[in-house]
Amino acid sequence: MLKSGLIFILIAVAAVLLPGCALITGQETGEHDGIPVTTEFGRMLGFVPYSFLEERDIWFGDPGKAKQLHGYEDIKNLDDFMKLSNEEIQQVMQALAGVAGLKTEYNFTEIAPLIGFDGMMIHRTVFNNIPPPWSFSVMEGDFDEALIGSKLTEQGYEKAEYGPYTYYHIYDDFRVELRGEIAQWVLAELNRIAVFDNTIVTAPATDIMTGVLDAMSGDEVAVIDDAVCRALAASLGDVISAVIFTPDRLLIAFDPGETQLPFTFTVAEGWGTLHQYDMAAMGYQDDGEERYFLVSLYYTDAEAARADAGELVKRMESYVLMMPMPNVENIALTDWVEVGEATVQSYPDGATLTVSCRFHSGRGSVNMLMGLLGFRDAFYLTPDPSIYVVD
Repeated sequence: MLKSGLIFILIAVAAVLLPGCALITGQETGEHDGIPVTTEFGRMLGFVPYSFLEERDIWFGDPGKAKQLHGYEDIKNLDDFMKLSNEEIQQVMQALAGVAGLKTEYNFTEIAPLIGFDGMMIHRTVFNNIPPPWSFSVMEGDFDEALIGSKLTEQGYEKAEYGPYTYYHIYDDFRVELRGEIAQWVLAELNRIAVFDNTIVTAPATDIMTGVLDAMSGDEVAVIDDAVCRALAASLGDVISAVIFTPDRLLIAFDPGETQLPFTFTVAEGWGTLHQYDMAAMGYQDDGEERYFLVSLYYTDAEAARADAGELVKRMESYVLMMPMPNVENIALTDWVEVGEATVQSYPDGATLTVSCRFHSGRGSVNMLMGLLGFRDAFYLTPDPSIYVVD
């Protein structure tokens, strides 16, 4: 019972968030506007159509690296995980704290045998799945293409050809068939599945699936093709979890059409204003010893980035978490992290402003802070906070 409970906790934490073939152009490491792609985060942004980012956040997670950093690379699948002692399971959970997109719903013993793979096989992923039903994911890992294909066929999936790719499909776009053995666990998330070269692509609808495949083949502009996104990926560095989003989505956690903010705000004394930036990203780094939370903003006006450095640090040092959740009331950001100095990195058409914050000892804060990012508890990034002041 304890092991089952721990697995459930791991699933709940992960749910907050988060090598292909030669046709996948996102794997190249060339340069756009002199900005190289040198990280897994940047590389995998090459699998995502830029049009997706215009309306939804794009998340990245690298559980494979997290396992490697902490000595758990031998855990290659759910069977390996289930053989661990309860103490070892807790240790693995700590190692994976803060990693987005673990897809641990695939670890339910009810679904893993039906689809031929599980969440512990995933090395890294780029995705959006908040909120359902709109979602997609690209996962890299040690997958058995033939096994997955046979399992899906047994469940009623059919094959479809799209350019050089083959994918499996079942049900109409976004349809949730709760009588289906798979859909009752993941809703429409796996209505479309492509499997090739240790890569799995999932989507609830055909146009989302084909959009990802077009980005992979170079037929559609990918996120990483945009110089602003390349700059942000470079500024975050080698992260094991990250999210990139447009400024208009800063205070909108879920529905792109949502206009009602989920909560009201108060502003710490002494806050000024920030210049309007063009794109934002947040990341989580773990080198096996120290862990860091990073915020990076991109400005087309490099002078504005430099002018905002002190203001952003001041805001983060005085920020009190606002999202009403259990055990987080009146907790300052500095209770969890040490806010570092701001750095400005110039690029051909602008600059990034980045603040790296070192986590204090203990990993519970990693879980909670990364979870709160999904709920947009980042009011310190609002250019003009005065319009949200509560009298």
